[in-house]
Amino acid sequence: MQLRKLVVGAAMVVESVVQAGVLLTLRVRGRHLPMIVPFIGHGTTRRVRVGGRVVLGRPEAAAPAVGVPEAPEPTPRSRRAVLRATIARFLTVEVPGAVVAVNGPGVAAQIRADRDGYLDAVLDVAEPLRPGWHAFELRLRDGAAVSAQVLVVDPAVPIGLVSDVDDTILETGLTRGIEFVRATLLTPVRDRTPLPGAAALYRALVEPADGPPRPVIYVSTSPWNLHEMLLEFIALRRFPLGPLLLTDWGPSHSGLFRIGAQEHKGGLVRRMLEEHPLLGLVLVGDSGQLDPEIYAGLAREFPERIRAVYIRRTRHALPGRLAEVDALAAEVTAAGVPMLAVDDSLQIAAHAAQLGLLDAAALDDVQSG
Repeated sequence: MQLRKLVVGAAMVVESVVQAGVLLTLRVRGRHLPMIVPFIGHGTTRRVRVGGRVVLGRPEAAAPAVGVPEAPEPTPRSRRAVLRATIARFLTVEVPGAVVAVNGPGVAAQIRADRDGYLDAVLDVAEPLRPGWHAFELRLRDGAAVSAQVLVVDPAVPIGLVSDVDDTILETGLTRGIEFVRATLLTPVRDRTPLPGAAALYRALVEPADGPPRPVIYVSTSPWNLHEMLLEFIALRRFPLGPLLLTDWGPSHSGLFRIGAQEHKGGLVRRMLEEHPLLGLVLVGDSGQLDPEIYAGLAREFPERIRAVYIRRTRHALPGRLAEVDALAAEVTAAGVPMLAVDDSLQIAAHAAQLGLLDAAALDDVQSG
């Protein structure tokens, strides 16, 4: 353990030195203007969480603006342009310690970026916010500003959806390195298709005919560098919009390369349950990583709050792994929380309709989607 701490600490020092050298070089060459990459925020009527990242300007990485609820049609790009834009997202130069002014409904505050340029702040609001979407301005001292969308969850909503991204709403091959690299680096967003019926399923889960909209939170161990690209995919393929919570790939106090899936996803779900004490959650993931184990642990820990767990069987899953997931699902279901391993979106929709989590009339849309 002590050796691990020393290695991680040394890696963080090296990263900081390299980053400072690159930053100095770019300043000398005149490429020194910072910009803010906003993340979608979320919160309650009394408190909101806003986030983003401060980096030096990188026009090659700019994705089409994503609005609420729809995004504009993207401009077709060649594979070379896609590769250049994706690489640009990973070759960012962060601006540590940048001071950012936040202004929005009932909020006027200043927050500071961390050593990796990330912004993550929980802010109290002066007056209760109405449920729904709100725009918050993030502004640097030099005047550069962006608008960050924040979802305020309706306290009367009884159910929310938490979904993994990779191999859950689109096939990325995250557990198969070469396939993941090819899909991420070379495939335009418009050419990446969602898993059949997934978008219609999610719309049915979060847009009930007889009640207010339900929140959806997307969680993934993909890096924050892909936030804009994944958000573009979500909007383009008509998935319901919601906060997209990713991880930082690089040395930090939590690890040498990135935070672990258990800590990241489990921590985010626990935080959602704490922030919204009346909200039950439907959890959707896949068998490729640790989603079954993470979600099963949460179901055991919060049996009154987790309404259902759905695990997609990935295309390349080994028979032994599928048997493990089936056994785990049977165990959790017997303990009182419905957990089901499935092959397609329709199976989730049919089961959720039986539980009263969505309208059975939506099954045809899911099947045709």
